[in-house]
Parts: sequence; structure tokens; C-alpha cells
Amino acid sequence: MNTLNSITRQRMLLGVLITLLITSCMSGRRASEALQRVAQDHCEVDSSHTSGYVFRPAALMAGSAEETLLRGRYGPRALHMAQAVGLTSLLAQLTTLEAQETGNVPSTAYLAVRQRISDQLQLASADIATASALLDCETKRATLTATLLTRRENLREKRMTISAITIGSVAIIGASLLNLHEQHIAADWLHIAGGVGEGGLGVLALRQKPPRVDYPHVRNPLRDVWQKPRTSTQFAPLVWYYLNQPRTDTSRTVVTELHDRWEVLTSLNAAGKRARKPHHEVDYFGEGGAYDAEALTLRATMLGQLETEIRLMNNDLTILLNEIVSNPKGRGSRR
Repeated sequence: MNTLNSITRQRMLLGVLITLLITSCMSGRRASEALQRVAQDHCEVDSSHTSGYVFRPAALMAGSAEETLLRGRYGPRALHMAQAVGLTSLLAQLTTLEAQETGNVPSTAYLAVRQRISDQLQLASADIATASALLDCETKRATLTATLLTRRENLREKRMTISAITIGSVAIIGASLLNLHEQHIAADWLHIAGGVGEGGLGVLALRQKPPRVDYPHVRNPLRDVWQKPRTSTQFAPLVWYYLNQPRTDTSRTVVTELHDRWEVLTSLNAAGKRARKPHHEVDYFGEGGAYDAEALTLRATMLGQLETEIRLMNNDLTILLNEIVSNPKGRGSRR
């Protein structure tokens, strides 16, 4: 009778263990499917030619009459944005018409130029918003995929911990039951088997590589900043022109500064991984590859930096708009 009870208990423990393994496998498969869906979910935002069919950036010629006229009317940041939006010619017309205005009611010609400027500023605002939306989508996609990969890694570690505890518990209970039936040698072997199982899971956990996922990005917003082409395939002309023009307070461009930052980030990340173990190189600026959570977090950081720079364009756009609508009378030169 005691032998029958012992066999029944062991079968019950085995059944519980099998149930746990099946449940774990099913939840792991569902998590893997969700991870693949998120990683393959491309951001369908085309920010390359939103207003490029309507106007193009126009630079001021140094020493020209137009430059002299506009630099006496607008500040450097406003002019920086005006060139990106292609407004220099219209602003020169508007400035000339402002000087000719004598009454309180604006002339028809003045209102017509103001309307054309307003239209281009609205298109410029849409360009900036579209580029920001693309980068925001890509950032969230990378961040969410990294979160799911981290959860998968945590789940794997949790599964190994539960398995080790279960193996230890089964070994102890089984050995105790064998000792009760005077089967001491079998109990000792069961203790040894349990210890080997727990130790093997521990070694396996230490040697596990971080999980990766196939993460494509054929339309890669980071590529243009890294490769610095003359014409961007990812951003509207005004956005790309703005990013490649020297800042008003320095001779360096936004693209150059971002490129230098990313070079440091990627090299530090690669060096840190090599110090820990051999690692898989990730092509952040190509068409995609196998990413782990750490690489995706770095990609999200770079996308966030670029998005911040593009969102700051709205600040210069606001400065330009304020200077256009302000009363120019009584203002001195703004050189």
C-alpha cells in the first residue's frame, strides 16, 4: 500500500511539472509571435517630398542687395529658417512693399505676398510635423521591441529558476520517499541527479546569449545623417537643408554633430560588448538585421536625438513668423 501511495505521489509531481512546462511553452510562443509582429510593423510615413513639389530651399547670395535688405530687417535665426523654407525672394518683396506702405490699410500687393508667405509657412510646418511623426513612430517601435525582448529574457531566466527549484523539490521529495522505504542507494542517486540538474541549469543560464529578433528598417531615417548624401531620400528638402546648414552660433551643422555623437555611442556600445563576450555587429544605418534589446535601445536613443533636432525647427519657424508680423517701423539694423 505504501509503495502504491509513493508511486501515486511521484506521478502527481510529474504531472504538475509537465503542466508547468506546457503552459510555459504556450505563453512563450504567444510572446514570440507578438514580438515578431511588433518588429515587422513598419512605419508607413513618407516624409521625403511633402512640400518638395511646391518650393525648394533658397540660399542668400553673400553681398547681394537682397541679403543686405533682409539682414537689416530679420535676425539670423529667422533668416536661417527663411532660406530653408525658400522664402528669401518673397521676404525681399515684402520688405520692399513695407517701406512703400503709407496708409493704415495694407495694399493688395502686400496682402498677396503675405498670403503666399503664409501658405509656404503652413507647408513648412506640415513638413516638420511629418518628419517628427516618422521619427516618433520609429522610436516607439524600437523601444517597444526592446521591451518585449527584455521581457522574453526575463521570462527565460524566470523559467530556468522555476525549473531549477522544481528539479530540486522533486529530487528532495523523491529521495525522502525512497528513504522511507529503506531504498537509501536510490535516494542518494536521486539527490545527485537533482544537484546535477540544478547545476546544469545554472551553467546554462550563464552561457545564454541575449535573445535577438529580425528587425528590418529599409527606410532608415538614420542612414542619411550617417552617410550625408546631397539629397535626402527620407526627409523633405527644407528639413534636410536646415539640418545641413551651419547653426547661427557655430560653424557646425546638425548633421555633423549628430554623426559625431552616434559614432561615439556605437563605438562605446561595441567596445562594451566585446569586453563581456564576442558579439554580433549591428548595422544601425543599413536595412536591418538581428537586434538585441541593448542595440534597439541605442537605436531608439539616436532616433530620439534626431527627432529633438527636427522639433526644434518649430522654434525658428515661430521666430520667423513673429518677425514677419511685427511692425518694422522704428527698428534699426539687426546685423
